[in-house]
This record gives sequence, C-alpha cells and structure tokens, in this order.
Amino acid sequence: MPGSIRMRLLASYRNTVAPDACAEDAEHAADPGKGWRAKDCAVYLVMAVTVRGKTGELGATTTNRLVDISDFFAQQVLPELQDAAINERPILKADALKFVTTFRSQLPQQTLLALLQPCTALLASEAVVVHSYAATAIERFLALREGGRPKLAVSEVLPVAQPLLTGLFAAFRHPDSAENEYLMRAVMRLISFLGAEMAPVAPLCLKALADMLVEVCKNPKSPGFNHYLFESVAALIKHGTAADKAQLATYEATLFPAFDIVLSNDVQEFHPYVFQILAQLIELSSPPLNAPYMAVFPPLLNPMFWERPGNVPALTRLLVAYLSKAGQELAAAGHLLACLGVFQKLVASKSNDSYGFALISGIVQHLPPAAYQQYLPTVWQLLFTRLQGSKTPRFTRGFVVFVSLAICKLGVEGVSSSMDAVQPKVMLMILQQVWAPSLSSADGPEENKLVAVAATKCLTESADVYAATPLWQQLRSALDAKLAGTEAGSAGEEDGGEEALELGAGYSAAYAKLANASMPERPVLSEIADPKQFAESRLASFMQRVSGS
Repeated sequence: MPGSIRMRLLASYRNTVAPDACAEDAEHAADPGKGWRAKDCAVYLVMAVTVRGKTGELGATTTNRLVDISDFFAQQVLPELQDAAINERPILKADALKFVTTFRSQLPQQTLLALLQPCTALLASEAVVVHSYAATAIERFLALREGGRPKLAVSEVLPVAQPLLTGLFAAFRHPDSAENEYLMRAVMRLISFLGAEMAPVAPLCLKALADMLVEVCKNPKSPGFNHYLFESVAALIKHGTAADKAQLATYEATLFPAFDIVLSNDVQEFHPYVFQILAQLIELSSPPLNAPYMAVFPPLLNPMFWERPGNVPALTRLLVAYLSKAGQELAAAGHLLACLGVFQKLVASKSNDSYGFALISGIVQHLPPAAYQQYLPTVWQLLFTRLQGSKTPRFTRGFVVFVSLAICKLGVEGVSSSMDAVQPKVMLMILQQVWAPSLSSADGPEENKLVAVAATKCLTESADVYAATPLWQQLRSALDAKLAGTEAGSAGEEDGGEEALELGAGYSAAYAKLANASMPERPVLSEIADPKQFAESRLASFMQRVSGS
C-alpha cells in the first residue's frame, strides 16, 4: 500500500485500521522468514494509527486509546529486540527500535531500564540502520525527563554504563560509521547523564575522542558528528575536573597534540570548538598558566583568525579567559596593545561590538589600572565616535554597562579624568545625555548590580555631579527606577539545560556553541551582596553629610 494513500486512510479511519495490522502480524507469524515485510507494514500501521501527538523531546505524547501499546510491545516488538541473531532481519530490528523510541514516554521506567541491555547488544549489528537506531534509542531514553527530572536515575543506569560506553565506541569501527552522528550523540548524552560518575574512565574516553579528532581532521565531512565529538570532550572535562581537579593536567596532555594539528593545519571548521575548549581549560586552571598555554596566545591575535565570523565569539571568550588568569604576564610581555587593536576592530562593527565590550571589560576587570590607564582616552574616543555616528540599542547597552564597570573599578574621578583627555567635562554630558537615560537597558542581575553601584557612586562621590542639580536628580530617578525593577527584572542568560545539548540549539554555519563548555558564573563586585542595600546606605550617609555641612 503506497505510503501517501495509507496516511490518507489513517487520517479518516483511525479506529478501523488496527485489524489490518493484526492480519499482517498473523502473516508474519505463519512464515517469519518470508513474512518480515508483513510485520514491517504492521509496525508502521500501528505507529501511524496510535500516535495522535508527539514532540521531539518526549516522543508520542497522546495516543489512540483503542490501541494497546503495552500488548503490542510485549508480543511483537520486544522479541525482535531480544533476538540474539543481531544481524538477521535488520529492518524489523530497526522498526522495533523506532517503536520504543517513539513511545518512550509511554513505557514504564523499569521497561526503559531493561531495554538498555538489548539496545547495547544491537550496537554490534553490522547494519548501519540498526546500530544507528540503537544509539538513538539509548540517547533518547537518557534525555527523557518526567516532572522536570530525568526519568532514569544515574544510580539505575550506572551498572550498565560500562557496557554501554564500550558498545558505543566499538560501533564506530563498523564500515561507514567512523563518523556516525547518532553514535557520537549517544556518547555525548551518556557522558552528560552520568556526570561526575564518568571521572574514573574519563581519561581513557578522552584519549579515544582525541584520536578520533586527529583522524577526522584529515577530511571533516559530518558537521553533526563533529559537534557532538567536541561536546563530548567538553563534557568529560566539565565532569571529570569537578570530581578530580588533579586530572586537568592529564586532559591537557591528551588534547594539546590534537589541538595543535587543528590549528597548524588550519582546519577552520574546528577553530571555534578548539577555542572554546581552550577557554574552558584555562578557566579551570589556577595561575600561573603553564608554558604551552602562553605559547598559544600570540598567534590568537593574528588578524586572519578574527576575519572569520565564526571565530569571534569563541576567540573573545578565550582572550578574556587569558586575561583572568595571566593578565599581568600578558601586559608585561607587551600583548595588551594588540588586544586593544582587536577591541578597536570589534567595537567598530555593528555585528561584533558586543564582543568588543566583552574584551575591554575583561581588561578593566582583570588588570590593575596602571596597566591600561594610558590607553583609556583612546578607548573613550573610539566609543564616543560610535555613539555619534552609528549608535544602536545593543551598543548603547554595552556602553552603559562598560562605563558602569569603569566607574566601579576606577572611581568616578578616575573615569572623569580619563574622559577629560578627550574633551574637558565631557563626562557630565555623557552621563546626562546617554548614560542616565539608558540605565534601564542594563539586563540581568550582574548588569543591574553594576549600574546600580556605579550610579550610587556618581551620586555620592562626585562634587561635579552634585553641583549639577538637574543631572543629580536625573541620576537619582534612574537609580530608583532600576532598584525598583531589579527584583522583578530579567534573570539574564540562563543555562539551556538538556535542550542546549542539541545541535540546533547552539550550532550554525557561523558559530557552534558548546553547552558543556559554557562559561562559569563569576559574579562581579562579589563584595557587594545587595546593590539596593548598598545604594540606600551610601545615599543616607551622603545626605546626612551634605545636610550637616
């Protein structure tokens, strides 16, 4: 029966198609060797008539109540999965795997756990369709959530984790599956699911993944496989170091030769991935950074890397990671001027100005003022030129947050004197015309804290601001509005959870973000717990001081 005709019949006669499936099942039972096509059709019919609604995350969510899924599973699907002849009737085994994947949210928890064993066995099937569907079933079982929590517990999966991992890596040796996206996605999911429990075998897994990376560098041809390969590496680093920080040196020694091949052979598809994982490793390191890291830094400033749009987000994060752990060493080696050259290029671009602000903020946040104060007038000149010529809402927000950071780090007078080198008393004009009116654009707890503390400092530490009564009142109103809205405001960028691990969530032709290598949260101004309390206390002291003078 042609597929399109069958689907039209199903749409109109859902309640009467089930008997057709039973008849086709009977045909297969009468002659299993020759009747596999009948059973293939039966499984297709049952799935088509049963699924009323489905999602990518859960599979089938609503089903036809006239079809007994449990009975069909027990009688027709499970025997195929448990068949020891894993290379016979591959179409039926693929059908059975697709069935349990589709109806995973309808199956009991213990059934899903029990299915992990036959799915692992089917990873050894020579048929690409079978071991690919087996990997997909395993991955979807582990990703399944119920009531906001994983349906399967780590403690329940742990006893079969070693066979699962062994079976997945062995499956890459099948012909035509050396770069099988479904297998690598299942590896990534298993590592992320087990978390810190992966630590004992993490070095061995990382070595296997590094060897795969070296091999795939010769001819990258599967974007999905590549993405999940690097996601798996990032997951091993994330969870392995959380369990044992001492393993970091082992991970570095394993990965650096592969990364050297990527960079020296200019494998452009992998550059954003390598930059993100290098940043992840540096962020996990304690200063001082070792020699291999410091040797990598100068080439990162090569304009060739920055001309490729997909590199910019990852490279910016990598430079900020270096500044956070080796900022003074980089300044002493004369690299700061080159970093500021990168900032100039980024901030002049409407598509990259946010990364320019991230870089200059990293310099101000992590370096002592003496290292960069001489360059601040040039920085302000570049920013003022953008404000006058091609201001955008995103640029204005970045400018507001950066000025706030500078005020918090250098004080109001320190920022004012550096701006005076561009134009005397220009800071008052900037505060009145740009900063105060745009204070509300700051978003998230960290940005809100920065602008609230900076506004408080402007109100209480600057004689020039206090003397300019309209400006002082404008700033006070903007601060009050920001503090009133902070608690109900945006919580900023949040972790995408399991969804972020999906290729579509972080992958594009321009940039492939690794969810497992996400930046750690390091709050700014950690010494100030509550910006509202800080502002109220400082303002009360200031008003008492000026009223008594």
